[in-house]
Amino acid sequence: MLDKMREGSQGVAAKVILVVIILSFALAGVSSYLGGSNVAVAVYVNDQEISQASVEQAYQNERGRLQQQYGEQFEMLAANPNFAQQVRAQATQGLISDALIEQAIEEMGLRVGDEQVKDEIRNMSEFQVDGKFNNDQYLALLRRASYTPAQFSQSLKVDLVRRQLLQMLVGSEFVLPTEVDTVNQLQAQQRVAKVLLVSASDFENAEPVTDEEINAYYQSNSAKFQSPEQVSVNYVLLDGSTLTDQVDVTDADIEAYYDLHQSDYQRAERRKVAHILVQGVNDESLQKAQQLLAEINAGADFAKLAAEKSDDTFSAANNGELDWFEPGVMDPEFDKASFALTESAPVSEVVKSEFGYHIIKLVDIDNSETLPLAEVKQRVEVALKKSKINDLYFELHQSLSEVAFESPDNLEEAAGAISTEVQHTPLFSANNAPEILSNRAVLQTVFDQNFRDEGMNSELIELADDQAIVVRVNDYKPAALMPLEDVSTQIKAALALQKSESLARDFVKGITDKLNANQSVEAELSAKDLAFSADLTFARYSREYDYQVIQQLFKMVKPEEGQVSRQWVKASSGDFAVVELSKVVETDPSLSGDEVKTQIESMLERSTSDETYQALVAHLIANADIKYPVQE
Repeated sequence: MLDKMREGSQGVAAKVILVVIILSFALAGVSSYLGGSNVAVAVYVNDQEISQASVEQAYQNERGRLQQQYGEQFEMLAANPNFAQQVRAQATQGLISDALIEQAIEEMGLRVGDEQVKDEIRNMSEFQVDGKFNNDQYLALLRRASYTPAQFSQSLKVDLVRRQLLQMLVGSEFVLPTEVDTVNQLQAQQRVAKVLLVSASDFENAEPVTDEEINAYYQSNSAKFQSPEQVSVNYVLLDGSTLTDQVDVTDADIEAYYDLHQSDYQRAERRKVAHILVQGVNDESLQKAQQLLAEINAGADFAKLAAEKSDDTFSAANNGELDWFEPGVMDPEFDKASFALTESAPVSEVVKSEFGYHIIKLVDIDNSETLPLAEVKQRVEVALKKSKINDLYFELHQSLSEVAFESPDNLEEAAGAISTEVQHTPLFSANNAPEILSNRAVLQTVFDQNFRDEGMNSELIELADDQAIVVRVNDYKPAALMPLEDVSTQIKAALALQKSESLARDFVKGITDKLNANQSVEAELSAKDLAFSADLTFARYSREYDYQVIQQLFKMVKPEEGQVSRQWVKASSGDFAVVELSKVVETDPSLSGDEVKTQIESMLERSTSDETYQALVAHLIANADIKYPVQE
């Protein structure tokens, strides 16, 4: 196919077409300078354009992150009429900050070389197999993330330059010992208080919910009761795990593969050594080991000394000899010393390990060798089959990609190219997509309006290292308001909870006001069968009590001797609490260990560095020329 294309490109007609294409691009370039770009601009940051498409992509990314973070609660968040506006504003602000940081980096002249980028890529664990950079792994992961190597390198270069800036900021921060002591003292502080817990359930059904209230809530909160948009999808799936039956492996294939990959089937060099162990990592043990080594060097019998003096009683019974072992099995220092021994220098110096001090003697060497095919045939067959499956997968991958692109108005030809069938789904929303379509890239594609309007096949989307898919929207159902009768029970429950919470809130506020006015609340508490707890002692980071209550408690002013500080708070459970602080228990910061102080120092440095970074962003924003174009 490529040869024919090259031959055709030499013809007169092809050259005319090429001239027309070049002219069209040239004219398009000129028109962009004269008449402006056709790209919709969302905001100008010091004359740098941020496109509407960039904002939309950032919005979708942030929305996806929130959905992953909040899980089932996301729908409740997204139902808020202001949700989309707030997330989009946050995404826009993030792009503005990024642009300003990039401009600041440019102005500072921070740079990263291509070799530094290459070194960073080679050292990334994601791209390594058995501790070494693997180019196939690298390219496969980039394909899954829809990156080209050039795009990824550029993205990483930007990230590395940002790290330079962050390191400049972090490196300039320091924390004083007095700050560490102050934070240490505050963290270790304890507080003694009584707590009155009031549940909203204590006020259930106190005010019934009317039909008029349900209808009014439905009308004013219609965005909460939208059924999500849905799509029906046709797709062609290429799944490497299903290709096993399409690959045959013969004995001749196995032998040929073995011959080409003999280096993969080596038995590592093994060693047999004897040793004398002196237990304990101290000066006395070291001196004893050095004395034994001196005796050996003077001609003493190693086997006899091992049997009589070694603290390893198991090997001592065998004149100090150990079983055969390969590299990486023993303690690292013992291992290193053992494999450094030679026939001409068979005894080591004193070797320190976690067990004590060793003197090691080489007994025998079993050199590495290629394992015979008969012994590794099964391993070779598995490796060969995997290799053939991978080759077949990438061949089909290429075919599927080409045919889906060349015949964009149907999936049947794409399915035929890989000998499979087009799959169909019923209508589904983004939150209940079939498992194979729950991939983020797939969902972004099928729920994209432009993609639906085009009515074409998608590009090949990577789902995993051995899975790829082409999708096509079959049907679409927009979001719609659910009937009142379907959600009235839900609304009634929400309104009932609001009313009971409101009554509970008014109750604790009233209790707090009365107590602060030195008035009795016995009647109110008795009517609800409520009472304050006994004195409780709270630590700042205690997990044994509601964190909102503890947070409020540690915000309260230290009371005068014999007095109390009092405040009410809504707990994270939805209940309410009145807190009476009677005593603050201080601790001596000098009693904390060095490890605690080191942790506090690191925390303060991170916090200060973050504040410095945020201050830099705020300064850049305050001094930037940020313009939002007028929307027509």
